[in-house]
Amino acid sequence: MTEMTIHETTAAFINHLRENGKKERTLYTYRKDLDLIEGYFGKDKKLQELRITQVGKFLKCDALLKLGNGNARAERTVAKTIRVFRMMLVWAKDSGFIDELPLPKSTPMGHSKQTEVTDAEQQ
Repeated sequence: MTEMTIHETTAAFINHLRENGKKERTLYTYRKDLDLIEGYFGKDKKLQELRITQVGKFLKCDALLKLGNGNARAERTVAKTIRVFRMMLVWAKDSGFIDELPLPKSTPMGHSKQTEVTDAEQQ
């Protein structure tokens, strides 16, 4: 398994999406979502070091839920950021960069293929 930082992972994920035909506008908005995630966790943090509890805290933090001026982000915007984060983590797992998804059981799974996280995986 290759150890990658969150920054390296987000860059590789964006390149993967580009190679698979995603439009530049989509990549731009995904990159903004991933920049928010990098800003919270730190771009030099190893992806393998992400824990379910840390991701759970991110899903409830002001960095995700509020704008810089303190106003609440739109629910659709928050949901999209969570979806993009989840997509990147699933891609990283499928690509062999992480062994397990560090997602709390309560993470919204979106409309794509759902990956079950068992109680044992959350321990």
